[in-house]
Amino acid sequence: MTVSAEPMIGRDLLDRDNRPSGKIRAIYRYPPELDMPWGVAAVVSGRLLRSMHLVDLKDADIEPDGIRVRYERAIITSAPHFIPLVGDTLSEGHANQVREHYS
Repeated sequence: MTVSAEPMIGRDLLDRDNRPSGKIRAIYRYPPELDMPWGVAAVVSGRLLRSMHLVDLKDADIEPDGIRVRYERAIITSAPHFIPLVGDTLSEGHANQVREHYS
């Protein structure tokens, strides 16, 4: 999946049951050496702005009401905690945590 980050920022992230699971606050690419063609993870803030998680966007659908992923809300809210990063690419460590969580 090749996506532009611009139309995703600020949109709702919807779980597989179409329930809101937070707002997309940032988009990060996976490091090129991991050879992940879909290449992006979103930072989603929950009800508390301190609650930010990385969400794998593999197989995500961009729909009028938000970005829908194939994961349950409990999986999203238990995802790796996000600490603001510099740049637009995840470190290999962050990327591996996201891949492991969603596999």
